[in-house]
Amino acid sequence: MAAAGFDALAVFYPARVAYLTGFHHLPTERPVALVLGDGYCALVVPAVEKEHAESVPGVDRVDVYFEYPGTEHPLRRVQGALLDINASPARTAADHDGCVPRWGYRGPRLSDLTGLPVQDGEPLVEELRRVKSEAELRCIQLSCDWAARGHRRMQAAIRAGQTEMESYAPAELETLREMVAELPGWRPKGFGGSGLTAMFVGGRSTALPHGFVRGHGVQAGDVLVSGASAEIDGYLSELERTLIVGEPSPAQRAAFEAVTALQSRAIELLRPGRPVAEVELEVLRLAQELGHESHLRHHVGHSIGLEGHEAPFLDRGDEAVLEAGMVFTVEPGLYLPELGGFRH
Repeated sequence: MAAAGFDALAVFYPARVAYLTGFHHLPTERPVALVLGDGYCALVVPAVEKEHAESVPGVDRVDVYFEYPGTEHPLRRVQGALLDINASPARTAADHDGCVPRWGYRGPRLSDLTGLPVQDGEPLVEELRRVKSEAELRCIQLSCDWAARGHRRMQAAIRAGQTEMESYAPAELETLREMVAELPGWRPKGFGGSGLTAMFVGGRSTALPHGFVRGHGVQAGDVLVSGASAEIDGYLSELERTLIVGEPSPAQRAAFEAVTALQSRAIELLRPGRPVAEVELEVLRLAQELGHESHLRHHVGHSIGLEGHEAPFLDRGDEAVLEAGMVFTVEPGLYLPELGGFRH
């Protein structure tokens, strides 16, 4: 912070709070904030998070307010924490000018309370998050391992005539039981679910990049697009596969071969020093050669870590340059309305 010219940094975005402190919480309308000074760390939390926050090592102070909206707006506590460390308003930075609105939250901007515009502290934190440490990489690798185990079990359970949920729910549960048994002390840190996902969308719903499970049952000849992940100390992975129930048709086989060619091209290009924009542009050129440009609906991929989507993105408009230690999903997709979606 000192090198950036800041006396203090206020952090409101939940994943950034977790990254800097290890404090994972359920984001609601109740504000949570981290205030950092020179060798100082304070958390401002609602009473529902009191004991949780007080158990986090390395936090010098936990300032607890009772409830939102309360008779005093919780953001006043953040202002008070900044005053306690004598932070100059002109040298105060934040990742967001006040709490990130959700679930009906309303409140003042932090700059309204300090009387001066807050400095932009978001790049300071996000730059750290882009390149993963060895510990983070181990968590993500373990997440990949468990996601693959759950996916293999789910894939083996798929039967024509079953609904999607009948196929994947037992496999998820059995793999989750194994995680509990084989990882002593493991528990999901976030609030995104049980800690393990292995599921799929089937049929024409796959032609929508974010298609919903319809529950109409798996049919012979269906295209299935799966997704699997496991949470390890808050870190995630993303395993997606395209599956065909039974023997693929010539059109399905051609679409699958095209999308895997796009993915292979992207992976070949992932080398330190290359602009991420070049990766997508090269994939786009290949899609044009294959006659599939009109079937693209999203960029090639994104970084992943504490969140399912993080910066930088494998996108023609992203100015980032690839560095060793960055972690990406590589998932170009082709979406053909009469055939299905192909994302592998």
